[in-house]
Amino acid sequence: MKKNESQRKTCRVRLEPALEAFAGPLDAHERVMMAKRFFRWAIQLYVSARILRADSSPPPKPELPHLPRRKAARN
Repeated sequence: MKKNESQRKTCRVRLEPALEAFAGPLDAHERVMMAKRFFRWAIQLYVSARILRADSSPPPKPELPHLPRRKAARN
């Protein structure tokens, strides 16, 4: 029984198929280093997307200053 149990490989952690294909052969230390790199890249992508989104939208139109009723009545 022990021989079959040791030969059977059980996976304690399930990853998405695309990620499993990428990170499957990596050991724990390599996965941590890859996660740190991906986290840093994710932050850079998020910040760059916000900058690009802000640059793509037109600037808001300036609002006219609020005039009190008495000044507006004189015009």
